Amino acid sequence: MQPRDDFRAWLGDGVRQNAGRDRTTAARRRLVGLSPVATFLRAVDGPGEGDGDAIGAAIERLFADTAWVNSLVRDWIGEAMEDRFFVPPYRAASGDFHESALLLELPVVTISLCAIDPARLSARKRERAGKGSIFFPGNRTWLRFIETGGLHMSFWGAPDCADSVVTEAAPCVRTGVREIGPGELVAIDMARQSYLFDHAERPVLFLLAEMRVGGAVLAREYDAESGRLVGQSSGSEIWSRIQMMVSYLGLSGASGAAAAFERIIAEAPFHIRWHVMREWLAFDPGSAMPALIEMAGNDPHHEVRAAALQTLALLECHSHSEDRAACRSS
Repeated sequence: MQPRDDFRAWLGDGVRQNAGRDRTTAARRRLVGLSPVATFLRAVDGPGEGDGDAIGAAIERLFADTAWVNSLVRDWIGEAMEDRFFVPPYRAASGDFHESALLLELPVVTISLCAIDPARLSARKRERAGKGSIFFPGNRTWLRFIETGGLHMSFWGAPDCADSVVTEAAPCVRTGVREIGPGELVAIDMARQSYLFDHAERPVLFLLAEMRVGGAVLAREYDAESGRLVGQSSGSEIWSRIQMMVSYLGLSGASGAAAAFERIIAEAPFHIRWHVMREWLAFDPGSAMPALIEMAGNDPHHEVRAAALQTLALLECHSHSEDRAACRSS
């Protein structure tokens, strides 16, 4: 039977498809049941915002011995030999020069198995010719190398300004470049440090952990050529989505939007508070004014207070101009 015929037969065979889904579910159970993985999951179950050190320690214990990765891959290969349509229990992601399998996705941390193709990495470097960006997303990251493939990484540093929206900042700088050693664990605080994969001679395989708690409020982007700061955004995926939804809410003119704006301002980080206030003022200046006055006087962040004070001054100046115009016309 030709592969095309087998696929056609599979599409018409519901029993076989259900059996394949059962294989994937069982493979997932075996993944989370592996002793190092099960221990890790128990350790990170429930940690809150202040438990970053405990989560980091659990990551390092999971990465201390990567024999479980070999067991996992052998298991999936065996399943694929039994059923060519077997779907391994992970979410796939790909980039310009790498492929990743997202093994564990938790509220506090993600664990991925990643592979770098050296030929694709070299092609990407030639294409960019030193141009591009250095990202400081603000989270904490661990890379545990299983196959290093002669990989060289460059490391970058940036000023610590994670709690401030800055328009002028010191540039990021390259702090070093080196070859990664066999089995090396690289831990990076991505609020002040970053990295690039420079080149590799052979395929590279590594585990990647990204911790989602205790990170910087803002993510930053620097120009790779000049080191100049070129962009800032929320370091939290949740707050980024809220920021977007607040803008949609303001544009929609929905009733009850003012109450939502007020509630978000009470809970949000400083840069989101000001974004919400701008949207609120554009949506309904009358209902926003008391909150703006309160923000100008009492917001805990100096930049938010300053922005609110400047906005109040502009609104008062605009109001006085309208009053003078009305007097002249009368």
